[in-house]
Amino acid sequence: MSITICFFEDSKYTQFYPLTYLRPVYTLRAGIVPLFQRATRYFPDAHICLSARDLISPLTAEQNRDFPVNIIKRGDLDEVLFLNGRIRDYGDLPGLIRGSRISCCFKKNGEVVAALFKGESVEKIAKLAIPSDYAAQRKREGNDIVDFDTRATLYNYTWEIMADIEREVTEDFAVLRPSFPTTSQSIKRDGVHILKSDQLYIGEGTIVLPSAVLDASKGPIYIGANCKIESQVAIYGPCAIGPNSVIVAGKIAASSIGHTCRVGGEVEESVFQSYVNKYHAGFIGHSYVGSWVNFGAMTTNSDLKNNYSTIRLTVNGQSVDSGSIKVGSFIGDHTKFGIGTLLNTGINIGVCCNIFGGSLVTDKEIPSFSWGNTGSYQKYEVDKAVETAQRTTERRNQTLTEREKTVLRALAAKTDSNMGVINF
Repeated sequence: MSITICFFEDSKYTQFYPLTYLRPVYTLRAGIVPLFQRATRYFPDAHICLSARDLISPLTAEQNRDFPVNIIKRGDLDEVLFLNGRIRDYGDLPGLIRGSRISCCFKKNGEVVAALFKGESVEKIAKLAIPSDYAAQRKREGNDIVDFDTRATLYNYTWEIMADIEREVTEDFAVLRPSFPTTSQSIKRDGVHILKSDQLYIGEGTIVLPSAVLDASKGPIYIGANCKIESQVAIYGPCAIGPNSVIVAGKIAASSIGHTCRVGGEVEESVFQSYVNKYHAGFIGHSYVGSWVNFGAMTTNSDLKNNYSTIRLTVNGQSVDSGSIKVGSFIGDHTKFGIGTLLNTGINIGVCCNIFGGSLVTDKEIPSFSWGNTGSYQKYEVDKAVETAQRTTERRNQTLTEREKTVLRALAAKTDSNMGVINF
């Protein structure tokens, strides 16, 4: 008997804005792989599919071609398991699922972490179905579906994902390690200073220039294929660098950098999605940065208050105490910063913003399509924002697809909705 896993979003995806404007929460990343791909640690033979909101489902399918989106195809004897895309720690959940003989829901503090369909319950659903068919079946069965408590936990906000970078890079490295070529286990590079080479992986085609420092003494370092690590770079593990990225002079520590990024200056305990350009000096710490973001020279964020108190953020209009004394910025896709921009502690910045002026940005939350700086924002016209986004992608020999343009225009018109969210 095999299992099909479908990752879904519940209504709390809005608590991960601005990163979830253009992507489902389960495609965010703390370590080397997206959150949903961590399921293979516990269910290595599972077939994985994705459930996405209506607005972003075509874009999700376009960007995750190896995984069916909003289609569940099962075999005669398949079980179907829905996993909440916010899942943080699997805890006892894998064992509970394997030991279950009936369809059931697994909950933590009243929230559904997982829903398992098997036996007569799953047989009442077509072999080729959409995720909402399963949710409807769950509601039809009502109290016939048993609920179990689990020790698994869920993410509630983006800064919690950021807090797990070191743990997740370490765990992903351990899972991926058997697939590494044996030649990567004892690495020597002329003029490169390497500490604890057995915790270092360098992908095929990657160039590391003399005087670079790769220090894996406190955790593993993963560097993907076809990267360039230039001179005067120091990388401190646990740290992950995605394929096709260029790291120029500076320091990167305890971070997860996506593919095709250009990174210089200082980056600490932060996640960059793909195609981020931070080529110049400046500090970004305890932050989560969306794709196609450009940092002008000396752009710097604060991640610690002078009085060392916990940091409050505004997320989707709601003020929330993070409970942490170190929180930086959360930056939506296609946002640009002019030279010398200074970002105050704990700021949420939306999609397609253009922030400039060389002064301190003090807003707690900046709406998408904002142009200017604190106290003087104007609306960034969507046609001009899309045109800039298209030019940006073309500079990297990529194309801003019609699906991306559609989503950006919908966000500008505020026509996004939660259609496609699954509630069990």
